Amino acid sequence: MRNQVFISYRQEGPEHAREVRRLGELLRQSGLPVMLDQFLVEDRPGGPDEGWPKWCEDCANESDCVLVIGSAGWFAAHDKSAPRGMGLGAAVEASLFQQYLYDEASDNPRIRLALLGEVAPDLIPVRLRAWHRFRPFATDAELNQLIQWIAQRLGLTGIEPPTVRWPEPVAFVPDLADRTLQEWPSLVDLLAGRSRERILLYEGGSGLGKSLLVRQAVAYARRLGIPVVQVDFKGGGQDVEAVLGQFHLDLGDQHLPTFCRAGACKTHLLRKDLRELRRPVLAIFDTYELAVNNQPVADWLGQQLLREVETALGLAVIVAGQQVPSRTAAPWRDLAQHIPLQPITEVAHWVPWIERRYPNLAHEKHLDTILLYTGGNPAAVSSFCDTIAAKC
Repeated sequence: MRNQVFISYRQEGPEHAREVRRLGELLRQSGLPVMLDQFLVEDRPGGPDEGWPKWCEDCANESDCVLVIGSAGWFAAHDKSAPRGMGLGAAVEASLFQQYLYDEASDNPRIRLALLGEVAPDLIPVRLRAWHRFRPFATDAELNQLIQWIAQRLGLTGIEPPTVRWPEPVAFVPDLADRTLQEWPSLVDLLAGRSRERILLYEGGSGLGKSLLVRQAVAYARRLGIPVVQVDFKGGGQDVEAVLGQFHLDLGDQHLPTFCRAGACKTHLLRKDLRELRRPVLAIFDTYELAVNNQPVADWLGQQLLREVETALGLAVIVAGQQVPSRTAAPWRDLAQHIPLQPITEVAHWVPWIERRYPNLAHEKHLDTILLYTGGNPAAVSSFCDTIAAKC
């Protein structure tokens, strides 16, 4: 027998494959030996020398631990109700598991189901309903339970779940006007590890407070003890090498040891170190609209770094700009929260900020006029208040 966990699943499209890979990455980060076809083709681009059918058969028969990704497609393969010629690998594996259960008189210590999403109970084959089912993406506790079961099955000790310890929120009054309903609470939840969306996209026109919000985010993160990487595309001229250099400068080998030792120039080593983080870091990309036409940088951010948030559990990202990366078809879309910034036009929303910044300003007398003239643009309002306060 092979001391490994084999992940059996059916190819049902890129989204499903991505979720399966995500689980495989989490198990590998815990130190578990994982056998997954997606990992194999990375190590052997030509596939297994023995061919895929033999590889599947050997993994199904000889792995000490088997995790079946329960899905409608896999269950159809198990029940032989899938269209002819579809799901052949899953069908072979399912047949081998059925034979194993028969031979062992249903004494089954090595095979379990993992459900990555909602699955109707009646879809699960009757033959497979007797055993515990894991839902590793439901809660951290479920993922930890799965990891401990695999470790116990493989006789491995010292296996730690891939958890990140996020700090508790602390008292902090941001120097902002009316960004306390959505924009700021989203940031607080992000840095407390409370939100599944670990990418915040702050989008708004000139003068709407994006950079101020970013500065307040940096101050709050540092109050929490969270290291921050700051990349500002203002001024242009940034390339991927410069961005990688900023990661090196701001985080260093304390957080990115492999990446830094290799010269801080290899993206795959940065991603490797980010996946191994056990404490949070915050990466901020400001003035993104100036990177939109810089294709290498835009591709690196959208196709590599933001995708890494899924498996780098300690990575939080803020992107701010008059434009932000599109999440419509992005593989990281479920991990991103898009927050459009609007003008602040209500007097009541400005009063607390005015009282903090300009306590001697007769704000009731001036605010209506200022907001009417500026359209509630925060940068313009601040400038007018500075001018008026200087004359009061």
